[in-house]
Amino acid sequence: MVESFEKKLTLDNGQIEVVIRSKEDGARVQQLLHQLSSWPKTVTDRLTIKTSDGLVVVKVADIVYLDVLDKELIIYLQQGTAVMTSQTLATFLKKIANPDFVQVSKHAAVNINHLKALENSFSGSMLAKLAGNQQTMVSRRYVKALKQALGL
Repeated sequence: MVESFEKKLTLDNGQIEVVIRSKEDGARVQQLLHQLSSWPKTVTDRLTIKTSDGLVVVKVADIVYLDVLDKELIIYLQQGTAVMTSQTLATFLKKIANPDFVQVSKHAAVNINHLKALENSFSGSMLAKLAGNQQTMVSRRYVKALKQALGL
């Protein structure tokens, strides 16, 4: 594969145009198209989260993982703190639209930039070891998607 950059002055500020050229439309081309379509349309580096106490602003890069407990979404941060909100996991993931966040179970998602290790667990599940000695289980149904996000 050959990558190149070409400056195109006719594009609007912030606009990016991607062209994929290949002799045939094979699996690699389809994989690239899929990856590009899942890329966020806008980049959000800070989020305002509504909590029971008010509003909290967090950097997306500081989010280690997300977990749902008793209908509350808990956002675990790199600093060892957590923020609770009534938002659903699906709504939150859609809001940030960031491919670095991968759902790993029905109730959790991880930021792969904070993933330190994956260990085999029981029945095909895995244990995700994260920054700050945090960890969460990866359900066997979600292992394939996590490995794919990691480029495996």
